[in-house]
Amino acid sequence: MKKTNLIFTMFLGAVLLSCSSEEPTTNPEPVPRLNITFIMDNEAERLDNLGNPVSVPEGNAAQDPDFEVLGLHFMGLYPDKFTPYDEGVTITSTATTGSGGATAIDFNSEVFLNEEINTFSIPLSYVASGTYEYFRASIGYQKYKIVYNLEGAETEIPDWPDGVDDNIDVDATVGSFLGYNTYIGNYTLDKLTVDVNGNKAQGYFGLETQGNINGFVLTQLTQGNAPQTTVPNPIDDTSPVPEGSCVVTGQFPSALVIPANASEDINIEVVISINQSFEWEDGNGNGKYEPLLGESVVDMGTRGVFPSVVD
Repeated sequence: MKKTNLIFTMFLGAVLLSCSSEEPTTNPEPVPRLNITFIMDNEAERLDNLGNPVSVPEGNAAQDPDFEVLGLHFMGLYPDKFTPYDEGVTITSTATTGSGGATAIDFNSEVFLNEEINTFSIPLSYVASGTYEYFRASIGYQKYKIVYNLEGAETEIPDWPDGVDDNIDVDATVGSFLGYNTYIGNYTLDKLTVDVNGNKAQGYFGLETQGNINGFVLTQLTQGNAPQTTVPNPIDDTSPVPEGSCVVTGQFPSALVIPANASEDINIEVVISINQSFEWEDGNGNGKYEPLLGESVVDMGTRGVFPSVVD
């Protein structure tokens, strides 16, 4: 199993204590917290927009991305499948801005998770007590590595050396923006920083390749738009999410109970499926992503969210 553990901890509500050298030092009681740990899993079930299991359609191919960064705009808890999207309990919601014209997610303010930090933490006193059956998260950004084939480089890449075979698999870094609309100043892929300074609609992505191929130094930046972003929501018929919001929805196997005046931490594990989540039109049916032959990305969304309460 290939799993990418991403870790992020946000401490809200710090207590500042002061004391003189003549006063004894006291240790405050620990504050009980809600800890939400995210796991990107390529073996989790692959779902469609309605939460049904689905395979890669004929004529397309897909691969499991190697995750580096996940950006979240929103997290929330919902008592049942009839709770409207805007009536759940918000755990966090990051800033929006009008700097690019229309209202958009402020990319720089998102909650970013990476390989070292994968737990979002908030005092339980900030979360309303109750019983919750569903977890939701708005995924604004993904950064990961994929493999693609350079077939077609002889005609599409300037200065490609004569006689060098372009049937070569290379690694590339992808930055994809899944929010309904995102204001981006700039973002960094591997070595390249991409300046945008404006809004980008859902599906915008940048792809960077760096490599040395028989002495030829390849630096390639591609920008594009995926026409589809899968956003699994198994309760779409009773609680739809805003169009283009990339709010994924998952049900707890056993309901999450947050008691009033909680005295202990509550820990949640959220598995996000990346099972063949990078999908493209496979024009020649060889299962390789070959953008230089005109093969287009069709989907970069995640493939399901599976929350559970852990000890």
